[in-house]
Amino acid sequence: MIFKQAYQNLSKVILFVALPLFFSHCKEGELLPNVPPETQISLERINLFGENRLNSTVYLTWYGTDLDGFVEHYEIRIGNSDWIKTKVQDSTFLFQIDANQDSTDIEFYVRSVDNEGLVDPSPAYLKIPLKNSIPKVSFEQASLPLDTTNLVITFRYMASDPDGDETLKKCFIRANAGNWTPIDLNQKLITVISENPAQIGSGKAKIYYGLNNVSSITLDDFNNGGENILQLKVQDIADATSNIDSTPVLYVRPQTSDLLVVGGHNEKIQQLYKNLVNENYIHADYVNFAGNKGLNQPKFWDPSFKLLASQYDKVFFHTDEGNFSNPLTGADGKLLDFAAPIIQKLIDQNKKVLISTAFSTGASLDIIGDVMSIDSFTSTKGQAFFVNDSLAKSPILGYPDLQPTNFLLAIDPFYHSQEAEVLYEAQLTPNGGWSGPKTIAIQRKSSSGQVNMVLFTVELHKLDKLPDNLNRVVSKILNEVFNW
Repeated sequence: MIFKQAYQNLSKVILFVALPLFFSHCKEGELLPNVPPETQISLERINLFGENRLNSTVYLTWYGTDLDGFVEHYEIRIGNSDWIKTKVQDSTFLFQIDANQDSTDIEFYVRSVDNEGLVDPSPAYLKIPLKNSIPKVSFEQASLPLDTTNLVITFRYMASDPDGDETLKKCFIRANAGNWTPIDLNQKLITVISENPAQIGSGKAKIYYGLNNVSSITLDDFNNGGENILQLKVQDIADATSNIDSTPVLYVRPQTSDLLVVGGHNEKIQQLYKNLVNENYIHADYVNFAGNKGLNQPKFWDPSFKLLASQYDKVFFHTDEGNFSNPLTGADGKLLDFAAPIIQKLIDQNKKVLISTAFSTGASLDIIGDVMSIDSFTSTKGQAFFVNDSLAKSPILGYPDLQPTNFLLAIDPFYHSQEAEVLYEAQLTPNGGWSGPKTIAIQRKSSSGQVNMVLFTVELHKLDKLPDNLNRVVSKILNEVFNW
């Protein structure tokens, strides 16, 4: 309030002194000439030198006064450029430093224009000393796969510039000692996979952005079936280049088969499935997402698992009813909950998928129901027992009977959707008032009439009392039914 009063008094004094001067040069009855406005920048000077110069993003304010009217607008000029009209009295400027220059001086002018169009003849001026800052780039370490990965490397990265992220111009990636390849700065989720995943050695790799299914960029010197180090660097509008950031050494397993076996069990049960597949299929590639306390699972199911699984003609996914936490996001769910959208994409691409799983009591089908062709479970109380002297029989010719070695409590028969057909029904013993379906396995066909999905809701390794029969079932599915 004191400042405001002093300002008003000062204005009266200025007006009192100025008016006689005008009147002394005017005849009686003449209109006084219009007085041009005055302009000031909030800073008179910036005394910064060397490393203390400002970065290229600068906030400036200005104001104008007019003794016999008011300021209508302002005009700004940088260096020898044209005057630019504005009504604002402050702005944040992003000044450009010429390529290959680490510093410069900006000539900044601003002038007021009054309500009669009269322009301040002596614009306010400020010399702005700038120094370009080096941009930064880094891998998001938590997003990187562990030291060994099957086929794909997916990661996120971060890039910034103290002068403002909008000053970033280019980002580059390279593998090992290969050439630097430019990538889109707006794409921060990147997947790298060999152009030929089955070929071992140094060669080209494809780069995928985000969740895209198509790649149009490649980089060279990617070591498929060996160790890799990926590197990033960024460049700003002044061509200043960041320090290089590197991943740890990542070993990439190659593709050796048309069958991918995905495990969600502990190591002991995992080995049972390896033995089951090895006895009935010429060769397979394996990944155990339950291994290493669940840290082996994909941090990005899409695109990591999607691009991995899409390289194979057949996928055998075996897991139990247990929950897992995503190692990056912390999201909880069953492995099939995470995998279900990808499995649907695989089926849409005419891939073949065999699933062996189990469900906990009251399990939700919201995510996987449609994908797995499960309509519902029974709503009755009690449990269904599958005792070890009972059989699971198939209505489809060529499938032998299956039988559990152990007494199975609370198994998961289900009502299937209309597009599926029963593959196995079990001879169940109801307990506690239970009643419901007997279906424990289904198959579903593509639009061309070929079987492209088989689902067991009693885990296959538990149906091992007749091992030869179990081998025949697995062999028939993988070698005959899926052989199209």
